[in-house]
Amino acid sequence: MPALRRVVARFDHVEPVAEDDCQGVELGFRVTSPRFGAERVDDFALLGPELTVPAVEGIGKVLRILRAARIATPRDAFALAGRAQGASDLLERALGRDFALEVKPRSRVRFTAWTESGVETVDDVSDVVESNQGFLVMRHGGRFPQRFERAAVVRRQTETRRWFELVGVERA
Repeated sequence: MPALRRVVARFDHVEPVAEDDCQGVELGFRVTSPRFGAERVDDFALLGPELTVPAVEGIGKVLRILRAARIATPRDAFALAGRAQGASDLLERALGRDFALEVKPRSRVRFTAWTESGVETVDDVSDVVESNQGFLVMRHGGRFPQRFERAAVVRRQTETRRWFELVGVERA
């Protein structure tokens, strides 16, 4: 499990995302701590449209920011579910404030193979084993590995996306 890191950052961006299958708010913080290794911490608080476990986690992020900014939270926190604009309006009052963030470094590896029959992409890769016969792509979560024959692969690429997941928010 990656170690948690603490960083001081200024809350400078909030934008509602209101689509049929996704309600939430984009959160953006400009890092003010020296030697952190990144200029920004961006995150997304999913708010629904239905009350699910990820939506409850998103509501928790919104509430932690509001409490750290000393802004009154709604009486019924679950009323924020499916209300991206309402949550964004509340969070706009916290813009420009400094927070002590607790973040977790995260990454995701993707393997892409261009073959004669098309392009195949494998997400959540844990390891790629290369042999004379081909490539064996191991995946996280115990899912069955995928094999690509070397003769069929014209080109291949492994890419890594890194970000910081917002875990905790406190007043700076």
